Amino acid sequence: MENPLQSEVPRTWDDLVEALQPASMLLVIERRMSVALRQRIEPEDIWQETLLQAWRDRRQCEWRGLKSFRSWLLSIADHRIRDAAVYHDARKRGGGRAQVALAGGGADESNGSAWAGPVASTTPSRVALQKEQAAAMRAALEALPDGLREVVWMRLFEQLPIDEVAARLEIGPSAVRHRFRKGAELYQERLRAEWATQSRTLAESAPADGAFSAPVP
Repeated sequence: MENPLQSEVPRTWDDLVEALQPASMLLVIERRMSVALRQRIEPEDIWQETLLQAWRDRRQCEWRGLKSFRSWLLSIADHRIRDAAVYHDARKRGGGRAQVALAGGGADESNGSAWAGPVASTTPSRVALQKEQAAAMRAALEALPDGLREVVWMRLFEQLPIDEVAARLEIGPSAVRHRFRKGAELYQERLRAEWATQSRTLAESAPADGAFSAPVP
């Protein structure tokens, strides 16, 4: 299978990132950050550092499809979250001096490319739109009944298999399937309503099929 991560075409990388629906990634990163850390650093900062490191290390990733690529990016994000937490904890105690370095600054030195990484994926306008999309997703999730919200979160955003969701919630797999079908339908309805009331930019960017949600495993 051809590895798109080996491509030197910037658009190929940006298309891969967009296929993951970055707004959903922002929500996952946000939930994995502690409350204290979210008061000091934004989820989009972690996401941008994640993309920079991933671009730098992309040739080390074995391509096994978008789901595997998504998991790899989230593992990098987890490391960036831990690094940021250690740094800010050290600063709070008065021992922090050096900042946590951006993971992938500078050009790709492996082949002399002048392109400095995932530029289009991290432009201010793109990040602002992703934040709006994430806010709409968050509101749509919070509007779901308690019994459906966690199932939708675990399946749609955390990409957990049905058996694992069932084990975590201590319910049967058939109950997970039922709740997810009902919850996903309600989520998409609420999401359409949310982006219809958001900014014109978000409304115009919203696809008719109710996307802006992570791909279901």
